[in-house]
Amino acid sequence: MMTDTRTDIITYGDVVSVYIDEKRNFVIRLVKGGILGTDKGFIKHDHIVGKSYGEFVRTSRGVKAYILPPILLDKLKLLKRTTQVIYPKDLSFMIYLSGITPGSHVVEAGVGTGFLTLSLASFVGPQGRVYGFDVNKRRIRILKEALDVLGYEDRVELRVADIRRLQIDLPGIDAVFLDIPDPWDAIDTIYRVLKPGFPAIIYVPTVNQVEKTVLALREHGGFISIHAYELLLREYDVSKGATRPQTLMIGHTGYIIYARKVVCE
Repeated sequence: MMTDTRTDIITYGDVVSVYIDEKRNFVIRLVKGGILGTDKGFIKHDHIVGKSYGEFVRTSRGVKAYILPPILLDKLKLLKRTTQVIYPKDLSFMIYLSGITPGSHVVEAGVGTGFLTLSLASFVGPQGRVYGFDVNKRRIRILKEALDVLGYEDRVELRVADIRRLQIDLPGIDAVFLDIPDPWDAIDTIYRVLKPGFPAIIYVPTVNQVEKTVLALREHGGFISIHAYELLLREYDVSKGATRPQTLMIGHTGYIIYARKVVCE
């Protein structure tokens, strides 16, 4: 098992971020004799080993490349995109809404590429647990391989299963996350596995799904504080006397639905 380190000296087996510029930011696992190829020249892994974070090496063409500890945003680049992904702007708000902390136990259905899975695993920590479900065996296999590389395999339990027909018993769950086409069909399962008072966070791409899901949550009678959100993200170009919003922005990506379980009469 390979895990990240935060020691001063970088060694073989570490995952590092190699930053040349904003368009050339790579995440790699260091292996003896390995080579990172870029259009700015190649970098031998052997030249990175022994360095400290924040230092730089030069490519074969003499271009500076800084060696950084990979943050969560960097680690997401290691995941092979097998489906549409949940963007970090949405991931962060979903996790904030969930209230999860180190040690939390959460359920995620529709793991897909695993952006949310990896984020949840990072937040629940080594004492927490993520129970991930997906109906696609290939996606589960690919995600397992990535989690093993990053050292999160002990925090995540992945299963090929349909959350809408889930029959297994789970321990008290602190939050449920859904990213499936028909979340309204999984509401009974959500209610069964969640601890009373704890939240469900549902991600859907269309407003039609928002309406159907929210109405189903209301009609169920076991959920309160039901809200629907959309987040937009715009970055700024900053230069002296000419600071302005960038022409392009991350606009609509999906909708986030939030609800909390209560005891039905």
